[in-house]
Order: sequence, then structure tokens, then C-alpha cells
Amino acid sequence: GQEDAQEEVSCGVDTHAWVLWGGVVAAGLHVFEEYAEGWVRWVNEDMGARFGIHVTETEFFLISALLVFSALAAAAIGWWAPALSLSIPALFIINAVFFHMLPTVRGGRLTPGTLSAVFIYLPVAAWMYAAAADDDVLSFGTVVLSFILGAVLMAYPLAVIFARERIGWGAESAATDSHPTTQMKLGDQPEPATTAEAPAAAEDETAVITREEEPGSS
Repeated sequence: GQEDAQEEVSCGVDTHAWVLWGGVVAAGLHVFEEYAEGWVRWVNEDMGARFGIHVTETEFFLISALLVFSALAAAAIGWWAPALSLSIPALFIINAVFFHMLPTVRGGRLTPGTLSAVFIYLPVAAWMYAAAADDDVLSFGTVVLSFILGAVLMAYPLAVIFARERIGWGAESAATDSHPTTQMKLGDQPEPATTAEAPAAAEDETAVITREEEPGSS
């Protein structure tokens, strides 16, 4: 039973707990795909217009670091607290369904990170729950609690960003992070303000010299 499984865990027999380390790899691959496909730009264009939020690249990396750290912590915990460690695969499922699959269906095009969410997150999450079941540390209560913890972990950074927009925290740093100068092409150089005035000044000097020479020529 589950008590025997917990007793085996206390003796160091974690038969399939190593599967949890796969969550760290899955999280890293998903973060890489999202960044490479422009998740920050997409979320600001899609969710920004509907919910009035703006995500900077700095915040994206902070959220990603939190995800990877949580996956590492879950793998280190193992089956000592299965509901806590299984909150990572629960987060994978929530992320894949509500933040990638549904937006893809609604928008009619793949959102950044959808491929890894469907083909990495979901299989790895099923593998992790199956490993817990094989080690007899999975129960209905554990599954429910893991999804609650996964939802909280998923919602926390979004709630902070939403609150920041409403309260006005970090408005200056958000504007700085946008780096408007990076929108210029590398070959573009701002022209000095005096270049447009130089030809006109030269024409005026030529006109003055011409008028001064006219009396002497007659």
C-alpha cells in the first residue's frame, strides 16, 4: 500500500523518482522554444490587448528561472512529498492546455512554445504520474493537491505582473526594458541637426557675395 511505499522512500528506495529529473529537461526545452519563437512579443500583442498587461524580456527570464528552479526542487524532493513534486507535471498539463493548445485553437495559429508543450510537456507529465503510480505513492488526494499547487505556481508570476500593471509598480523599468533604440537598423545613423541647414547657409553666403560684387562690375 501507500504506507509501505512511503516506508521504502524513507529507506532510500526511490525506484522511479529519477523520472522527476526529466521535468527539468522538459522545462528547459520549453523555455528555449518560447524565447526562440518570440513568446514575449506574442503575449504582449495577444494578452496585452485583452488584459492590459505588458511582459518584458527580463520578466520572461525571471519566470523561466522560477520554473526551472521549481522543477529542480521537485526532483530533489522525490517521493518524500509526492503532491509537491507532482505539482510540476500538473503545471505542465495546465500550461500546455490553457496557455498553448486553447490559444492556438482560438487564434488559428501555433502560439510560441506549443510544439514542446504538446510533444514534450504532456508525455513527460504522463510519465511522471505513471512513475508515481508504479511506486504506489499516487492517490486521488495527491493528484488533486498536485494540480492545486501546480495552478498556484502557474498563476503566481501572472498575478504579480497583473498587479504591477494595476498598481503602477515598475513602470519606468518596463519602459527601459523595451530598448527603443534596438528598433533601428545597424546601418542607420541619426543625421546631425545642422546638416539640413548647411546648404541653405551656403546659398545665403553666395547671394551676399554676388550682390556685393555687382556695383564694382558696372
